Formats: sequence, C-alpha cells, structure tokens
Amino acid sequence: MKSVAGVWRQRPTGLAARIILFLSLALVPIGVVAYFQTSKLAEETRLRSQLSLVALTEAAALGERETVLRAQGGAQAIGATLGQNIDDPQRCSDQLAGYLGASPGYSFAGIMTLDGDVSCNSRGVAMNAVDFPRLQRIVDQPGATAWLNRSGPISQRSVIVVAQPYFIGGELAGHVLLSVPSVLLPRGHDAPGPNDFHDLITINEQGEILTSRTDVEQVAGMLPADLDLQSLVGAKAQSFAARSADGETRVYAAAPLVPGMIHAVGIWSRENAEAQAISVDGLAVMAAALPFMMWAASVIVAFLAVNRLVIRHIKRLSRRMRAFAVSRRVPALRDEAMPAELADMEDDFLDMADAILRDEAQQENALREKTILLKEVHHRVKNNLQLISSIMNMQIRQSRNEETRAILQRLQDRVRSLATIHRNLYQTEDLGHVNAGLLLKDLVGQMEQMSEVSGRRINLTVAADDIEAVPDQAVPLSLLTAEAMTNAMKYAGPGIDGVTRVAIRLARLPGGRAELEVVNSARREDVAATSDQRAPGEIAGLGSKLMQAFATQLGGTLEQQWTEHGDFRVHIVFALVEFTPDPTTPERVPNVPDF
Repeated sequence: MKSVAGVWRQRPTGLAARIILFLSLALVPIGVVAYFQTSKLAEETRLRSQLSLVALTEAAALGERETVLRAQGGAQAIGATLGQNIDDPQRCSDQLAGYLGASPGYSFAGIMTLDGDVSCNSRGVAMNAVDFPRLQRIVDQPGATAWLNRSGPISQRSVIVVAQPYFIGGELAGHVLLSVPSVLLPRGHDAPGPNDFHDLITINEQGEILTSRTDVEQVAGMLPADLDLQSLVGAKAQSFAARSADGETRVYAAAPLVPGMIHAVGIWSRENAEAQAISVDGLAVMAAALPFMMWAASVIVAFLAVNRLVIRHIKRLSRRMRAFAVSRRVPALRDEAMPAELADMEDDFLDMADAILRDEAQQENALREKTILLKEVHHRVKNNLQLISSIMNMQIRQSRNEETRAILQRLQDRVRSLATIHRNLYQTEDLGHVNAGLLLKDLVGQMEQMSEVSGRRINLTVAADDIEAVPDQAVPLSLLTAEAMTNAMKYAGPGIDGVTRVAIRLARLPGGRAELEVVNSARREDVAATSDQRAPGEIAGLGSKLMQAFATQLGGTLEQQWTEHGDFRVHIVFALVEFTPDPTTPERVPNVPDF
C-alpha cells in the first residue's frame, strides 16, 4: 500500500516483472540460434563448393587446354622459323607440309600475311582471306583466336582452327593458322579427371562453342536459357545454378583455359557433392528468409511490450509535464495500470509541481514587494531632486551675482537630469532593464524646454534605437548625454550652410555593443574667439571631466574632435552589460565621481 495525496492505493506490479514477461516472448526465437550457425556454415560450404567446382572444371578440361596450348606453341614456332621466308610460296608450303608430316595431330597449317594472303600453306593451294569470312575477321581484328569449323574446306571434316600472330622485329607480320581435327580432342567421360558432369564445353572470346564432350549439335539445350556465353569470357572463374534451355535447373562452372581466348564451361550433374551445395532449393530459401522472420517477430513483440508498459505511460506523463509548464495546472491522477517505477516518478512530479507552485507564489510576492519598494525609492529620489532644483531656482532669482547665477543654473540642469532619470526608472515595468532610447528622448525633450539659447534658433534632432540597458549603464549614459548636450547647446553656432544644428544619436552595433554620438555645428574660429567669454566664475573643463568619468563607468573611450565638415563631435562606443541580479545586494545607482 502507498499513500498518494492522502489516498491509499495498492502498489501495482513492478516494471521489471512486466518487461521480463513480454520480452520472454521475443526471446523465444533465440532457441534457433543453432540453425543460424548451421546456415552460416552452409554458406561457407557453398563458397568452398563453388571454388572446388571451378577447380574440377579446370581439371576436367585439361585435355582441351593442352591441345590449344600445343597448337599455339607450334604456331609460334612456325612463325619464328618460316615467317620470314614467305616470299617463295612453294618453298614455304613444302616446309609446312614437312612440319605437318613430322607433327601428327594437325590437318592443316598456313601462314597468313597482314593483307590476307595465305599462299604459304601445307596443301600448296592458292588461298586468300577474302574468300573466308573468318580469316577476313582476323585481318580486320588481329590477335590470337580459335573457332570451330565443322566442315573444313581442306580436310573436309570438323576442325578447331587456332590462329596465332607472329612478329618480325617487334612488329606484327601476320598469323599462323593450325587446324586440329575435332576427333582428336577428348570425348565422353573417359578422359582423365572428374567425369560426373553432363557435358564439358569450350568457348572462344566470341562466346562460340569450340568443343563438346557429347555432341555440339545437342549441347544447346543444356546451356543457360538467359545467359550469353560471351559474358563469361574475361570474367573471373565462377560457378552458379541456372535454368537451362530445356527447362531444368543445372549447375554451371566457368573457368579460363587460355585467358582472353578460350574458356571452359562445365555442366555438372546434381549428384556431384559440390553441385548440390550450389543448387538453389527450398531449404536455402527458407534459410535466407528465416532471419528476417525472426527479426520481425522479435521487433513486434518487443515493441508491443515496451509500448504497453513504458512508452505510453511516459508519453502521458510528458504531456502532463508540458501542460504544467505552460499553464501551471496540476495534472489529474495517474492511470492505475502504470508500472510501479513510473508511478513513483509521477508521484515525485506531483510533489515537485506542488513545491514549484508554492515557491513561485512566494517569489511573486517578494518580487512585487521589491518592485514597489524600488519604485518608491526612485520616486522619492526624484521628488527630492526636484525639491533641490526648486530651492536652487529660488536662490538663482535672489542672487545678484552673474557668476553665482551661472554656476547655480548649470548645477540645476544636472539635478534636473538626475530627476528625469529617476522618474523614468520608477515608471518602467522591469526595474532590471531600462529602454535607453526612450530615456534619452525624454531627457533631451526636457532639456530642450529648460535650456536657454540666447535667442538662437537651433535645429535639434534625436535618433535613438530601442536598447535594453541595465540601470548601472542607463544612469551614466543619461548623464553623459546631458553633459554633452548642454555643451553642444552652449557652443552651437551656424555651420558652413548657416544653420545651427545639434544632433544626438544612440545606435545598436553588432556584437552586443552600442554607440552614442552628439554633434553640434560651429565654426572653429568662432568658438576660439568666444571661448574666453564664459560666464563669470564658471569652472573651466568641468563638463569635459564629468563626461570622461561617465565614459569610464560605461567602459568605453570618449572621443571629442572636430569633423571634416566643421562640426564638433562627442563619440563613445561601449559594450552592453547583461543584467545579473544579486539577491543579497539592493539595486544601486552609480554615484558621480567627486573631483
């Protein structure tokens, strides 16, 4: 039993027990791990069988390979010995005839020049490639090749013609032709090597059949139905199962006998152990599909278990947390089917939400009281400063000394500036941030009304961005603006265009910085001529010292200079400071330095 908000409830079943129960269903398929190991072993066996079957094909076609290589070797020997003596066709033919007599196994030998002339041949008859398409193909595309001629024009029987190029001085001079009677090639299954194949054929680089262990005429039905034999030429040795033209599934192995020239293709019986491992059957399909079936079953069961026991409850709790974060509404009671661990989590959330609501209520009360107190302080400071200004105004009216009146009026302007700042501070909603742009506009407006410009008409412009500043920066910024504006109004004079201007600009800069600029028009020579005509007793340079002090408080460097247009410019760039409240220290306004 457990008490939640004063209500006793029975503790639900543990989350671990529920997850174990459902995940047990997902772990049932693991009982067939042994099958996966067997499947992996079968795949390795299949790969080994493919390599073994290729090796058996090469071994079975050893007789065909030796015959072709022997013919190539003989052709190379003929080209090396007789290739330079073809100028005398009769003598060359007699020598070829003598070579065939000493080398049984060939029915014809000839030397074909690059222009297709085959006058030098073992039969001594006139021949030219134009009369034989095969020979003309060699003239057009020189290179070693072989083809089957089922009715040789000379021997009148089936022969394998081997054409081998020969070279003189490193340059191609022609081709040597040798015909090997097909009856001399291995036949049937009695040749040395493996013999449990249906047939063993050889093909040339064109994909044409050269030899067959059974019958070249009947082998077409046993070849792959959807495979071009030429695609096997140049490819790596391989073995595969495919459906033949007669509709049966057979196992094939292809291996190069003479690379780039002749390939052997074995059509193996499924009684062969290696062929059985390669052939595709229902067991192989099932072995391939079973991993996916097991994975799907495991994922489905695991998802259902986790979703029912964990995910749906976590989503529900998450929605309640988001609702509380937005509306501060305490969620309703939980679902009874929620596991114990998640139920404890929700109870902790309810306790936390209740504590947060209480703390926020206390903080709101404290903040409201602090805000009221700070506004009251700023309001009283403003009233006191206005009272001081009124007293100073009474003193100014009673004073007969011009020097005293000038000093008091300048002090009164500064006191009024401070009063304006405090009035804006207690009127703002957020005491931690002040809109410096509005503060400067208000300050300039009041100073414009209170300032006396000796009958001069001044064109005053103010451009201030809305910049949030902390009071520690807003106060010295306002005081700096007030001092700069007072000096500008005092010394402003007609510019080059004859217009008296004072411009104040506050702008935001990239990188969390701000810029203050106060510019007044005046002629430098006029200011120099009247700079000594100050009010009697006025402290020379006090305003400049105050501006330097306020610039130091802002953390910037003050610049005072004449512009190229003849205007006097006061400029400062400073970094805006983020508000970092200290609950133990009351808000303070920076004091003006004592000089």
